[in-house]
Amino acid sequence: MGITCRRYEDIGDYEKICKFLEGTYSYYGTRFDNNITLFEFQCALSCGYGGAPKKIDEVLKDAFLWFDDEKLVGMLQEDTFCVASDYRSIFDSIIGTRETLCSDSDSDIEWSIYEGDSDFEGSLINRGYYKTDEYWVRRDIDLSTINTALPLPEGFSVQLIPNLSEHDRVYNAYKLCYGILFNKNILDNFYNTSTYRKELDLVVVDPDKKVAALCSSRYDRKNKIVSIEAVSCYHEYRKMGISKALMTYTLNAAKMLGAKKATVFTTMPERYPAPNKLYEAVGFKNVGKLYVWKKSK
Repeated sequence: MGITCRRYEDIGDYEKICKFLEGTYSYYGTRFDNNITLFEFQCALSCGYGGAPKKIDEVLKDAFLWFDDEKLVGMLQEDTFCVASDYRSIFDSIIGTRETLCSDSDSDIEWSIYEGDSDFEGSLINRGYYKTDEYWVRRDIDLSTINTALPLPEGFSVQLIPNLSEHDRVYNAYKLCYGILFNKNILDNFYNTSTYRKELDLVVVDPDKKVAALCSSRYDRKNKIVSIEAVSCYHEYRKMGISKALMTYTLNAAKMLGAKKATVFTTMPERYPAPNKLYEAVGFKNVGKLYVWKKSK
């Protein structure tokens, strides 16, 4: 029958995407941006942000899926994509689909490609794209190297986000990471995803029980890997070792759940040294650089 492409249809496709993303880890490992934890996280965020809550089908209505007969082998959701290891050649079709979707936009089209993925790079070059100096960094850590959590300053403690009676400072802590204000709808959506674990949704509170820092992660049980999705610390509590201690609490909690690795995605160290130094200090190792490619309209 050959490769076919169609738009996302219904919640059944959402379930197919989740299984597909779980399965691709065996080939890509942590050198892989669009994993199930990030996919569920972003969908839950989009369902709850701004105005009335949306359904998954509304969020994914413009996603495209590629099939080999009944087998899902590729997907495109806005500016992110994933292809199965034996079907990387369909990336050219993915590029063409997105260019058609963006034909009426005045904005440049961007792709994020890991350094060294020569087949993807070749497809972009052939279509007139160029590699910029902008990149992101993927790091991971072997959780067998994690033993005990670092101590917090006196009077500070770690609590689970679902156990808090008040969440306004949690929402603002997320805003420090993402630049948008979180809300109750988003947190409720997070709680309902398959990769959510309350043990990995943590805050540090000060002696007055005010939220000082946040670390929120997701767990892919099949692949035994944790993705760090958000880490932030209020300005007045910085340079106290709180973020580093909270990170070690999170990694120990992940290890207790059965995770073997944790992974995190950061912006350029030259522009944002603090978060990159934090992960390096805890023991995360560089997996790869994800460079931005552009094509001017």
